[in-house]
Amino acid sequence: MLAVLILAAGKGTRMKSPFPKVLHLLAGEPLLLHVLETALSLQPERVLVIVGHKAHLVKEVLSPYAVKTVLQKKQLGTGHAVMMAASDLEDFRGDVLVLCGDVPLIKPETLKDLLELHRKQQAAVTVLTAKVKKPFGYGRIVRGAEGLVDYIVEEKDASDAERSIREINTGTYIFQKEFLFEALKEIRPDNVQGEYYLTDVIGLARKRGLKVAAFCLQDETEILGVNSQFDLALAEKFFQQRLKEGFQKQGVTFILPEMVYLEKRVQLGPGCVIYPFVSLRGKTVLEEGVTVESHCDLKDVRVCAGAFIGAGNILAGGVIPPGKRLAPTRVLI
Repeated sequence: MLAVLILAAGKGTRMKSPFPKVLHLLAGEPLLLHVLETALSLQPERVLVIVGHKAHLVKEVLSPYAVKTVLQKKQLGTGHAVMMAASDLEDFRGDVLVLCGDVPLIKPETLKDLLELHRKQQAAVTVLTAKVKKPFGYGRIVRGAEGLVDYIVEEKDASDAERSIREINTGTYIFQKEFLFEALKEIRPDNVQGEYYLTDVIGLARKRGLKVAAFCLQDETEILGVNSQFDLALAEKFFQQRLKEGFQKQGVTFILPEMVYLEKRVQLGPGCVIYPFVSLRGKTVLEEGVTVESHCDLKDVRVCAGAFIGAGNILAGGVIPPGKRLAPTRVLI
């Protein structure tokens, strides 16, 4: 059995925004929903979302989904956040997957591989790691003589030698539930931040002689955490590229892919041709063989097979019949 905890209580101070960090949009959807829908692809028995800062707004976004929210009134670290779910998982037996609500690019296949390794190794904890060129700001993975994970040290608490390590903690873990909540009772906020670090559980597992496995991710873009507006823009760049490459494999032509904006719910059929400076938003569907010329903005529109949308059209809602040709809009000066 599998339970999923998504950590979504933080304010996100570096975003410089009045909104909770996890509600900022990526391809038209809140960051949190990207993470949630990836987690749901694993078909977990339970999903809990830890909320805190402006919890009412986060709960509103989650209302269409069959998930439970758990309030973390004071944000005292990742370990403290997970502690808040103890009573809700008291009767649960199985593995607990912990995800960060601000890491939206992680793929379902990655989580499936992580879970498979965890169960194959019969580990108490399995950590998703990655080797990155610039590890600044991330917790470092410190391995022992046998290559097992010994402990994880946070950037602010690391020595110079530990900071030189390029393998980093992504903040994604799978725990055996019984071990997790017993170990959380023992951790203390003895660090620079005065917080309860979930990573301290790793050290406790090793002290008990339990196995701590690690799955090292090859594509570091998947674990990009959104902590600033710059991170958000970078995540958008990566996600747009992923969307377009997926459609290109299905036979969609983008004249200049980097100059087209797509939202997550958009569907494109084979043979579509999309010109530069086009925005396709909401639940827009382009059926087979549709052409959309430059400077068009379509939101929640179904364009039936073979239709032609001339340059400059702005459409919201409705259906464009098969083979219909919409003339370009003209501005006379």
